[in-house]
Amino acid sequence: MRHNVLMPKRLTTVLLSILLALTSCNHKHGTATPGNEMSTTEYEVLTDWIDAEFTGKERVDKKIAKVVIFDATESGDDDLLDNDEGQHIPWEKTADSVRKQDPVLQQTTLDAFRKVNVQQAMVARFLRPAIDYEIVSSSQVESIFCKGCGNWDEYYKRFPNSNGILTFSRVGFSADSMQAFFYLSNRCGGLCGGGRYVVMEKHNGRWAVQNEIEMWIS
Repeated sequence: MRHNVLMPKRLTTVLLSILLALTSCNHKHGTATPGNEMSTTEYEVLTDWIDAEFTGKERVDKKIAKVVIFDATESGDDDLLDNDEGQHIPWEKTADSVRKQDPVLQQTTLDAFRKVNVQQAMVARFLRPAIDYEIVSSSQVESIFCKGCGNWDEYYKRFPNSNGILTFSRVGFSADSMQAFFYLSNRCGGLCGGGRYVVMEKHNGRWAVQNEIEMWIS
């Protein structure tokens, strides 16, 4: 199940600027704090989400053979849209909207998400999805886009049959460790991309997607 939330009318213009930011030579990602590593359980959650997202008919139709993932986590704050007065929407309002879209989402899960995302972490090759994947750095991405400042054709020559570029946040867990919550964005060229929060729950030792809440789409 997927819901939309906080989607103002001027979305297309704002999203275009977001996507152009990725392809700009001046685009900079924060630096992950040394020693701030993702947990084994976080990797398990993200692995199970990748398996759910990139399997079956949709993956075959899109001919996706590899998932490309950015090597540092991002909380998603920079992706959130401003309100009609041009002010950045505070996290409290975002959290309230997300909770209304998914009433089973626990407050302890949201609190843990905010706490763990205070600092970035590096994403290592501890994911174990069925599909092939590659971890890329900001220098790799910028070396492609700075040649033509937005050359997605060049990107797909380097990473053919890929999803674009996935960026994950760190994962927050409920007090009983049975619910997980994280943010992800996927940018795939031009007006192709989106960002959403994901709620997952643990069943029989595996993490299953319970809900996905879209924050922006192009």
